[in-house]
Amino acid sequence: MYRRLLLALCTLGLIGGCAQPQWSTESPEKPGVPPEMAKLSRLLGTWTGTAEMVSPSPEEMPESYAGEGKSEWTLGGMFLRSEGWHEMGEGQRMSYVEYWTWDPKAKKYRTSSYTDWGDSMQGWAWFKPDGDTMRFKGTGVNAQGATTRGSGMLTFTSDTTYEWSWKESGPMGKMEFKGTGKRER
Repeated sequence: MYRRLLLALCTLGLIGGCAQPQWSTESPEKPGVPPEMAKLSRLLGTWTGTAEMVSPSPEEMPESYAGEGKSEWTLGGMFLRSEGWHEMGEGQRMSYVEYWTWDPKAKKYRTSSYTDWGDSMQGWAWFKPDGDTMRFKGTGVNAQGATTRGSGMLTFTSDTTYEWSWKESGPMGKMEFKGTGKRER
């Protein structure tokens, strides 16, 4: 008898704890664009860039790479969308698309990128106090399911130029790149 009573009370407690909240009958109000998104306006436009392999040594991999991308606001300014390509050596290219948005809880930019080689990476970005330097950190997966981890930074040297660096550990070992970007339009 006590077992049944205890079971009944536990069941009622679980049901009561899982009760759905009351939904408002009023229409929700669309949130405004977070003011932090304005800081990303420096990335808007069409950019060309070059990169070089720092590690492993250039004898093992191609020495330099070129690329191009365009960044623009999407979804009413709630996201920055970048799309472009970069060389992969031996005449091959990798195309990508990347999204940035502000995460108010983490107080950082949330980034997600995807490539036509099957790679994806999710991570975080934030500005250093100088306002000209961004830091990045992320984890990704390639088309074969192998994990990649990376970190880097981008520093604006003018309104139309930036320098960047990136370190990555993954299925191809440890790699390090650096490069520049220039706004074309």
